[in-house]
Amino acid sequence: MNSWHHNLYLFTAEDRNGDKVFIKLTNLPRILKNENRVYKKLRKDPFLKDHIIDRKAYLKKNGFKALVLKRSNGIVLNEQWAWNNMEKLHALIKIVDGFAQLSLIHRDIKLDNFIYEEGEIKVFDFSFMIDRSGKVKLKEIDLSVEDNITKLKTMGIGYKPESLRWDDYYALHVVFEHLAKNIPSNIPLEKKELLSQYTAECKDKIGTHWYSVSE
Repeated sequence: MNSWHHNLYLFTAEDRNGDKVFIKLTNLPRILKNENRVYKKLRKDPFLKDHIIDRKAYLKKNGFKALVLKRSNGIVLNEQWAWNNMEKLHALIKIVDGFAQLSLIHRDIKLDNFIYEEGEIKVFDFSFMIDRSGKVKLKEIDLSVEDNITKLKTMGIGYKPESLRWDDYYALHVVFEHLAKNIPSNIPLEKKELLSQYTAECKDKIGTHWYSVSE
């Protein structure tokens, strides 16, 4: 299987050991180099290391770069899963808390960028993650290229406070608000109360950790 997403070719395959893998391939600068650096940093964090998909390799050849990840057999989060597993959703906030402690901003937080696997919620898609501190050497894409500005404007639409401003807590708040708005009437009251708590917690943290660029 292969597909195209954010100027990346995406493949599923098997490695030499017969293990199933997921491959991201591009000839663009920065994107996969940044993502590889993110994985290396997150693997060192005692909490976040259990909430990312295993990175297998980072390869460079003939101007192309490839990031090879373990192919997950988990469940990509959706509304139905979230309503049925409300008690597990606080992990989303803890993951974003972990990013904030490391001065990292994901910039594309939404349910389908999380997966439930082996009893843990894991986050993925770090192609456009940015480091506010500058310590991790994550570089922004070239803002002098109009197509890149357009790409950033379309990334995370509906989950950010402004066109070129990102706040992971704001995005999570939107996620939880959508869940609350569409929640079925048969969901138990205690789960609805949990959702209200998550929504309030994210709302309180909006504006505490954000990143923006200028056109």
